[in-house]
Amino acid sequence: MLKEIEQRQSIRKYLNKPVEPEKILELLKAAMNAPTARNTQEWKFKVITNSQALNDMTKLSPYTTMMKEAPCAILVIADLNKAISPEYGLINCSAAIENLLIEAVNQGLGCCWCGIAPVSERIEGFKNYYNLADNEYPVGVVAVGYSNETKPLIDRFDSKNISYFK
Repeated sequence: MLKEIEQRQSIRKYLNKPVEPEKILELLKAAMNAPTARNTQEWKFKVITNSQALNDMTKLSPYTTMMKEAPCAILVIADLNKAISPEYGLINCSAAIENLLIEAVNQGLGCCWCGIAPVSERIEGFKNYYNLADNEYPVGVVAVGYSNETKPLIDRFDSKNISYFK
């Protein structure tokens, strides 16, 4: 598992090749196996493959330009009727997104996580465009596809960030 974690990168260029439904299902299974506070499991997922919706996403957030190339995106939403609070919805859905990203590496896919929450303009834009209910809090959106770029792997481990309390 550490291999997949170390190989995870933010991919912003994609091949013009659809992602197989069974691979998307595996990503969603991985996401839904993330831990949540009090086992609330407040996440919801909207799989987006409509090219117009992917292109329009760039109007909702300036950080989603890669969606124009991605064949798929997964919008991760916290159901605030189930969440302890919006903050816990954000935390729990972030754990789900991380699982999704790691499984993408395992599936031979590239991904890029784009944050929506807690920026109110982005939250409102995504809620309006995707007709989300009042209790649906868009946390992030993940571009998914087959990578069309090669990046050097970076070892991010830094022992200077570790301290021990004994």
